[in-house]
Amino acid sequence: MTGCGCAVRAIAALAIAALVTSCAVGTDRFVRDVPEEQRLPLLTETAIVEPQGGDGRIYLVTSGESGQQRQLRSVQRDVRTTPEALLPEILLLLLLNGPSQNELDTRMITAIPTGTELLATRRSGSTLFIDITDEITELTGEALTLAVAQIVFTASELPGVRAIRLRINGEDQAWPRGDGQSRLGDLRIFDYPGFAESTQPAYPAIPSI
Repeated sequence: MTGCGCAVRAIAALAIAALVTSCAVGTDRFVRDVPEEQRLPLLTETAIVEPQGGDGRIYLVTSGESGQQRQLRSVQRDVRTTPEALLPEILLLLLLNGPSQNELDTRMITAIPTGTELLATRRSGSTLFIDITDEITELTGEALTLAVAQIVFTASELPGVRAIRLRINGEDQAWPRGDGQSRLGDLRIFDYPGFAESTQPAYPAIPSI
C-alpha cells in the first residue's frame, strides 16, 4: 500500500511539473526557430477564407481614401486553441498571411511584402525578438514605416510584450519610427503615435447654450 501511494505521488508530481512547464511564460533561453515548412503562410488561401472571430488581433493598413493618411486597423483572428507558448509564431504568421477576401473588399491591405518569412522568435522579459527574411528592406518611406508598425502593433497584442526587436536574418537593423527617423534598438507602439485607429468611441459634441 505504501509503495502504491508513493507511485501515485510521483506521477502526480510529474504531471504538475509538466503543467507548470507548459503554462509558464518566461524568458526563452534559446531562439525558437520556425520550422521551414511553416515559414510560408499557414493559411495559403487566407485571401478567400473569411477570418473567424477570436481574441487574437493583427494590424492591417487602411486605404487612406480622399487624401486621408493611411492608418493601421486591428482585425480579429481566431487563436483560441493555440498554446500560449506558440502564440508569437502563430499571430505573426497570421499577420504575414495578409488580409482576407472580405478585408480586401473593404480596401484594407498590408504593407509587408509578399514572401516575407518568419524565421525565429525569442522572448526576453517584456521584449520579443522577431527574425524575418529581408523582403521588407526593399521598402522605403511611408510603406516601410507602416510595415514595421504593423509588426510592432501586432506583436504588442501578445500578453506581457512591451517592446519588439526586429531583426533581418539574425542581424539588428535601424528602423524608422513615426517621426521618420531611423534608429537602432527596441520598438514600441509609442514610437508610432497616431498610426493606429482609435478604438475609443467619439466623444459627443459639447451642447451649445
